[in-house]
Amino acid sequence: MNRDLDTAASALGIGPRILRRKLRSMNLLSHGAELIASPQTEGRLYTARRSRWNPSINAYTEYGVVMVTEAGMEWLARILTKDTAA
Repeated sequence: MNRDLDTAASALGIGPRILRRKLRSMNLLSHGAELIASPQTEGRLYTARRSRWNPSINAYTEYGVVMVTEAGMEWLARILTKDTAA
């Protein structure tokens, strides 16, 4: 099951800000919380496109959401336990 970063952080038992901070320190997220393409993220993290209706411009506005795959959840759990053990 693929999850967004907030749901993934909750499943890992940490806060979403802590998870984002960790991903930024690994140079996987930009300051704007956008995914930076890297061989580390292949098959683990991806950006899903979503849209919402914006009534002020009378059109849909698209935005990206960083998602975590099941393989990514296992990978993040290993990284986070390695960091807490050190």
